[in-house]
Amino acid sequence: MSFTQRPGSGRSRQTSYQEDRHIVRNARVQPTASSAAIQTQIVPSLEAPVSSHTIRRRLADEHLGSRCPLRVLPLTPTHQRLRLEWYRARGN
Repeated sequence: MSFTQRPGSGRSRQTSYQEDRHIVRNARVQPTASSAAIQTQIVPSLEAPVSSHTIRRRLADEHLGSRCPLRVLPLTPTHQRLRLEWYRARGN
């Protein structure tokens, strides 16, 4: 048996379709941004304030649910070379 949401049932959305597209577009431009970071970028352009949980729900609707924020910057080629030299100098 399958269930579908009937039109008009439940609370109406706080964001419009265009605002949802704006949220998704920002998430695709910055794939490592957290929902709170996306929220701070988008809030000035929205009519009503939205929570970071709302942002996560809109991203989940577009199958962009798991947001993994970037915790550290990737190493530059120079840093990679220096780390490798340090590692080899110590005989590890």
